[in-house]
Amino acid sequence: MKRITYICTLIIIYLICSARGCMEDPETVAKREEEFIINLKDSVKHVFMSDSVPDPLLKAYEITAAEKLCDFADYLKIISDTTLDLRFRQQAVELVKDLFVSSEIELYTWSSIYPVTGLNTLELLLSHSLADGMSCWVLPVQINVRTPFSRESDSTFTGTLSFYQNCISFNNPDTSENLSEMILIDTYIIKRLKSFGKEQIRVWEVYLGNIN
Repeated sequence: MKRITYICTLIIIYLICSARGCMEDPETVAKREEEFIINLKDSVKHVFMSDSVPDPLLKAYEITAAEKLCDFADYLKIISDTTLDLRFRQQAVELVKDLFVSSEIELYTWSSIYPVTGLNTLELLLSHSLADGMSCWVLPVQINVRTPFSRESDSTFTGTLSFYQNCISFNNPDTSENLSEMILIDTYIIKRLKSFGKEQIRVWEVYLGNIN
């Protein structure tokens, strides 16, 4: 947590220095900006490339996982709405895939609310929603941490979120159907290779998993 505070402090210092920069020569400003970028890059690497994840950061990742679950619902709403431009909906499909740990995700419980049966995998749900749309969209509510993140291996932490569903009709958005059954979704923190400009580094990233 101290390291994250340090990064934020660096950014504030950079903004102050940038504001001052208009009164200084360009070479001095450029040198200071270069030093700032180097320091910030090293700090980010220290946090997100470290071998261990401190408890405060695990709590932050739990919040991120909940946000990604909401993002999943938002993207599905876009994909399922046939009144929107197809290219926009196709882009939302790609954004959904980036949220999950793999493309072979099972989400029978999530899909059981839809009037269409058999959409038991992420691929099937996305394909049908894009091609034919849906009559309703699903909103996750009362999202809570069911199982806190714990280390599974040197490069993986696993956890579980719980939530309930609201089913909202596209034709009548003022009405919704509240489902009482609690649903669980697997969550992951995985250290994977990511591209940052020309450089590739291994960083911790949050992903969603099966919805049970």
